[in-house]
Amino acid sequence: MMKKIVLFLAIVMVAVISVQAEAVMGNPMMGPGTGSGAAMMTNTGGFGMMNGMAGAPIVAEDGTAYVVTHNPSTTPGTVPSSASFESKISQIRPTGEIDTLILKGIVSRPVVYGGMFIATASLPDMSNFNMIGNLGSAPVAQQSTLYAVPVPFTSSSVPVAVSLDGDFASVPVISNNKIYVVTTDFGNAMMSGNTMFNGMYGSYNFNTATAHSYLYIVNFDGTLASKITIQ
Repeated sequence: MMKKIVLFLAIVMVAVISVQAEAVMGNPMMGPGTGSGAAMMTNTGGFGMMNGMAGAPIVAEDGTAYVVTHNPSTTPGTVPSSASFESKISQIRPTGEIDTLILKGIVSRPVVYGGMFIATASLPDMSNFNMIGNLGSAPVAQQSTLYAVPVPFTSSSVPVAVSLDGDFASVPVISNNKIYVVTTDFGNAMMSGNTMFNGMYGSYNFNTATAHSYLYIVNFDGTLASKITIQ
């Protein structure tokens, strides 16, 4: 019996080491077997904005929980656009009160920081926001948004936002007193963990001649600290 247990543990350890080595060598995050990241932002890439965490709540210091869900619009069309999706942000207080904010597009997992709800919207409808800046050069139809709204919000709150090149935007990350966001035109790469999106547009060819990916670093006043072209 003891020999079987030892053998089982050895097998588990080999599997764990294999998975760790595979991640370091680039699969699935950095592209199969290359370690170079070449496939990270392509249709077959594995960035995965949703990352299996879309339904998990974000909880503020006062115990208020924020949950983001999204659904196809009534007429999503055959090409991904600002009319394809609608997102609902639910603000759930410990007392049981629930407020909702509806935005067009695919709202990312948020960050609650400094009394603000901060998130991105992919394939957004710019009319949903108070646009205070354009940090990109692409046409509006090829832009996403980084936005913030004071909390607690109401159903009539209007977030302030800046536009970013790239139809699809990652979850925002706050570090060094700045906001970091990766954006891309490669829809299948950013949405690889979103089964609903893949079911609707998984066969759509995002690899156009003008497709790019970027790292944005944005100051809290909405000004651009840095924009780096990844590819």
